[in-house]
Amino acid sequence: MTRPASAVAHPNSPAVIPSSAAGAEQPDWRSIGIFFAVALAGLTAASLPFWFLEGGISHPLYVWLIALGMCSPALGTVVAVADARRRGRAERWRDAVGLRFRGRWRAIIVWSVVGVLTVSAITFAGAAVMVLRGVPGDLTFQHFLQTTTAAAQEAGAAIPPAAMLAIVLGAVAVNILLSAIPALGEEVGWRGWLHRQLLSLGSWTAIGVGGTIWALWHLPILLLGHNYPGAPRPYAIGMFIVFCCAANYMLVAITERAGGNPIPAALTHSALNVTFAQFTIMVSVPQTAEHASWWFDGVTGVVGIVLLTLAGLVLMPRAQRTAASTGAV
Repeated sequence: MTRPASAVAHPNSPAVIPSSAAGAEQPDWRSIGIFFAVALAGLTAASLPFWFLEGGISHPLYVWLIALGMCSPALGTVVAVADARRRGRAERWRDAVGLRFRGRWRAIIVWSVVGVLTVSAITFAGAAVMVLRGVPGDLTFQHFLQTTTAAAQEAGAAIPPAAMLAIVLGAVAVNILLSAIPALGEEVGWRGWLHRQLLSLGSWTAIGVGGTIWALWHLPILLLGHNYPGAPRPYAIGMFIVFCCAANYMLVAITERAGGNPIPAALTHSALNVTFAQFTIMVSVPQTAEHASWWFDGVTGVVGIVLLTLAGLVLMPRAQRTAASTGAV
């Protein structure tokens, strides 16, 4: 039997918000099942054409359709909350997913900036460690700048290397803002809604279970070879579960700092996607790909997993960190 949500004060916020976890003996697995089914169906539908289109995940339409698929967790919360309301729960959708703003604007802005800078540092560190451990690469960006400025010259634009670097970093910032839109579609579901549904299991368990569910939602694109290219898919899926649990810890910490609002996590998630790809490209030379190890290098490898976990440990509010260490909710 599902109990009505009770109102509890969210950490780091003077406001009172309803919590679906408060007062619940166990998670509402029916709602979680509905949410996951809708989210998985959306991503599956978005990825299905690339089993048949030439080029697979390198097809030009891939990024656009997967961006639409990223919005499916938000749709899943709409369906799950509507079903819960029919069963007598009074919580509104906006409250259920943490989209509350009164008294939170400063925290939303501050932790958005902190999150973006943190994951940018992590993705660059992952790329740097790759080169420092002996993988061919260029931490001065000279190869990247020479290639891009030469391409610009061929197109009729003479751009100095320093200006090119500024243009690239500006493009990274714009891409983070643009890709935060589909990322919010994910974060509304994973950090805004699902984590709160799982909190009655205990903080550490909620992070582990939530990270595993998040990873399994990626199955339609993992099976296409989206992550860990060339690796046997069972190993890739197992490694990605570990990565998602670490990333979930860090993104939950950002969300908690923002009073439960998922917008900072969306910008952080977006920065994770954008800077991982861009910084890897910027330090790469033609021989990088054949020597890099996707199990160790980059944000989805061991280095990134360790750094994301440490970031989560540092950023998580003390009360939640203490609750997690003691097994309390």
